Amino acid sequence: MFARLAKSAATLPVLWIAGWFFVAGVLALTTPSPEELARIEPRSLLAADEPYNQSLTVERKAFPEIASRTRTVVIFESDQPLTAEHESFVANLSDKLQGETGKAHGWTVISPTTQPLMQSRLRSEDGQSVMLVVCSDTNYLTRRSVYDVETIDAMIAEQLPDGLRYEITGEGGLGRDLVHSSEEAFERTTHVTLLALLVILVIVYRAPLAASVPLCAIGLSVIVAIMLLNHLTRAGWELGSIEKTIVVVLLFGSGTDYALFWLAEYRTGLGELDARKDAALYSTKVTGPAIVASAATTVCGLVMLMAADLLPSFNAGRALAIALTVSLLAALTLVPPMAVVLGRGLYWPRRTRASHTDRTDGIWNSIARAVVAHPVRSVVLCLLLFAWPAYRGWNVHYTYDALGVIPKDSSAARGQELAEKHFSSEQLFSWTCIIEGAGVGEKVDHAVDLSEQLSQICRKNDHVVDVWSLANPLGDPARSVAATLAATEVGRKQAQAYYLSSNTDALRVEVMLDSPPLSDGAMMSCAFVLEDIEKWVDLKLSDNAQVFATGLTPYILDIKSVADQDEKRVTGLVIAIIFLIVAFLVRDILLAIVMIAATLLVFFVTLGVTEWFFVSVMGQSGIDWKVKLFAFVILVAVGQDYNIFLTTRILQENRSHELPLAIERAIAATGGVISSCGAIMAATLGSLAATGLPFFQELGMAFALGVLVDTFVVRPILVPAALLVLRGNRQPTLETSEILPVQPTP
Repeated sequence: MFARLAKSAATLPVLWIAGWFFVAGVLALTTPSPEELARIEPRSLLAADEPYNQSLTVERKAFPEIASRTRTVVIFESDQPLTAEHESFVANLSDKLQGETGKAHGWTVISPTTQPLMQSRLRSEDGQSVMLVVCSDTNYLTRRSVYDVETIDAMIAEQLPDGLRYEITGEGGLGRDLVHSSEEAFERTTHVTLLALLVILVIVYRAPLAASVPLCAIGLSVIVAIMLLNHLTRAGWELGSIEKTIVVVLLFGSGTDYALFWLAEYRTGLGELDARKDAALYSTKVTGPAIVASAATTVCGLVMLMAADLLPSFNAGRALAIALTVSLLAALTLVPPMAVVLGRGLYWPRRTRASHTDRTDGIWNSIARAVVAHPVRSVVLCLLLFAWPAYRGWNVHYTYDALGVIPKDSSAARGQELAEKHFSSEQLFSWTCIIEGAGVGEKVDHAVDLSEQLSQICRKNDHVVDVWSLANPLGDPARSVAATLAATEVGRKQAQAYYLSSNTDALRVEVMLDSPPLSDGAMMSCAFVLEDIEKWVDLKLSDNAQVFATGLTPYILDIKSVADQDEKRVTGLVIAIIFLIVAFLVRDILLAIVMIAATLLVFFVTLGVTEWFFVSVMGQSGIDWKVKLFAFVILVAVGQDYNIFLTTRILQENRSHELPLAIERAIAATGGVISSCGAIMAATLGSLAATGLPFFQELGMAFALGVLVDTFVVRPILVPAALLVLRGNRQPTLETSEILPVQPTP
């Protein structure tokens, strides 16, 4: 296979280059527009059978006028009490939002004109502010939700009267600002990645064309991969901004590594052979198996993300696997033709030279001698160095609070300030508990009594600020005159549409907490309250009565539960599949165990240092929960590449030399090229830190640190020293084969 591929790329270079540009052009002309991609986004990040989605189904059936997956809150403010013109504008806007545009988007609206009972909830006591709530069935972190919010924004801005200003907040406003921040982060990451790659490649090659070839080839493969994923999205796949950003940095890192290995051997071939085509043929034959094995290891690890139930993790697994395959094809079918076209001019102004893999000078030979001379000391020093960060990494605290990353100058953040000024910020992100079961809503008086009991159960929690229910439609009667009047029989009759379903036997209460909705405190309080309610339902109501919860806090609780299960399942599968691949490639079970254990140690060390920096130095409350799974899968999958290159070379050398000398020769021979690749991978993955968003900053630091530790400590020191300690001078018990040839220093 590699011989035919190498011959084709070497003899028909222009055709291969033209083919890549043709494919890119066809994909570009037919790729879906951003608007089309937004329309086919999933409405939820959770599977349909998850508790939160089941709760939403019950809420839509029982309370269709106020049920929502996302609430977009528009807060209007004036320096003086609102004028008749202001009031008329808000009333007309409410009608428009429920008109043809609202029906097309599936919106329902809660406003002072549509819900008179909610006047005190939607109007400020000073008369200077009024609030509208637009309910939709779209997940707030999707492009579809962003278009909803931007449509509302445009409708307001078009005819906003003088003296009236507004901000958009709630889940919808929060989602819009976070998605925009992620898209800006994607662009910034791409630019930083390209710049970092260019600088490193120029340093490595000191030849402009040699630096440009991998950059251009892999850059084109990234474009092709993104457009291909857009087409797959049209076919039913999904790709969010997080996955897209990781695709870009991983493709640039891995793809450039593959190109670097190929170009290193190509340069050797140019120094030894007469023709550039012969050199390309030689390089592909030698490096092809190594590059494919490296990519296969990473792809198999990434595919294990598809075992996750959370859609972003599942989608990331298949998207990254597809994208990395495109990068592999570019390294074998685009880089060689470009190099053949340029020939010896590729390395101008430097000269080509033959390989010198057995050189005995340089820093890597010194490191190799030290490791072989003192293996026990090397292992002990590494373990002592890693002990504290690994312990900290094992006990990392994760945060689920996306509100803490809202840009301070965003509309969502300013809207929260307006809510705190004129209303209560708690009501922006209240959560709802629904009791459904036979007899719950048969009689109003009975429902009022149940509602009062539910309210008392909720208020027992110290972090519950208020509860709105059929018994107290506007919350604690002691809080306002309006709330007292609403609690009367007349007020309760008006409130039945909000708290007592006319479609099914269901009762609803709305809970306000004193903590941000995605904080640890809010999640803990919500979980405790729901646990108490479920106990009460088991004691007081029929056996078929069920408890459901909607709102941002129950949503993140469900996300956390699914993410915890995903983590256990995916990490176990990744370890198992990578171990099997490594064991097959190196044909040595003990060595495979050492390599996997070393990589896991790197992961925990990386997490520990990352948390220390962002929590102890930067003052954050914890590490974003998404960092752990993404960092684990990518570091374990990508981290094995360099160890496989080294250990395979050790086993090859061990066929003709005793183990200490084999290790010394392998470290010296592979140090330069693997270190260059490690630096490139660390720079590209680490470019995520340039986004300015905490999640990407944390993930970028974890990626970069993990690759550097693996490249410069684990691969040249810990793994070889551990092998010497365990094996001494004994020969391997299993026969090895030359599966992965290792390239010389470029």
